Amino acid sequence: MSKVYGETFMSDSKVQKWCRNFDAGCTDVHDAGGQGRKPVSTDDLIQHVDQAIRRNRRFTISRLSDLFPEISWSALYTIVSERLKYRKLCARWALKMLSDHHKTQRMGAALTFLQCYHHDGDEF
Repeated sequence: MSKVYGETFMSDSKVQKWCRNFDAGCTDVHDAGGQGRKPVSTDDLIQHVDQAIRRNRRFTISRLSDLFPEISWSALYTIVSERLKYRKLCARWALKMLSDHHKTQRMGAALTFLQCYHHDGDEF
């Protein structure tokens, strides 16, 4: 829908909320501000989640949910995937973006594998 209406279109639930407010007599169209839920993902919490991931890269969101019972599964998933930029690779979470050091290490390992393959052939 965002392709049709742009990035600032209002969701169905938000439209329904505004309709209920107008039906109840509210005529102020400005957002009251300061309402709604407080953000769950504080910097301190994100650090604790990151430390838990680094201790065990073969974790699941469900297992993280056991470690952080005060946070919902969806909030943990958002922290892991969007805030910390991890993604699942072969049952292990890894950073999406590699640093220059990691790229150099990968290139070195690939060259070593190629040299071993050229030397040993199919025996490698």
